[in-house]
Amino acid sequence: MPLPYDILRLFTSPQGYLVEIQQAAPAAAREWLWVTDCSVTSLRALNTESDTPQVRHFREAQLQLDGIRAQLVWPNGDCQALMACSMPALPAAQHQLIHNHLS
Repeated sequence: MPLPYDILRLFTSPQGYLVEIQQAAPAAAREWLWVTDCSVTSLRALNTESDTPQVRHFREAQLQLDGIRAQLVWPNGDCQALMACSMPALPAAQHQLIHNHLS
């Protein structure tokens, strides 16, 4: 069964996965998700004037992109250092979590 979304970008860290997805038509919406072993958090874009291709602001966190590296900074000061994956493939458990989250 095909997935109801495409993975556009995938970053990994020991704490979880940062995934940019595009949902299948008709919605075709893009969304950033923070996926751990047991949960999925949607990152809701703020679309501020200070957003750039390297910095994205979300209600839940701030994302800083630097080539194959990225950093996700949460309001409480926690920070995840992330590395881009050249092959955007998630483990089956995380796919199931995303599927449940989007349903």
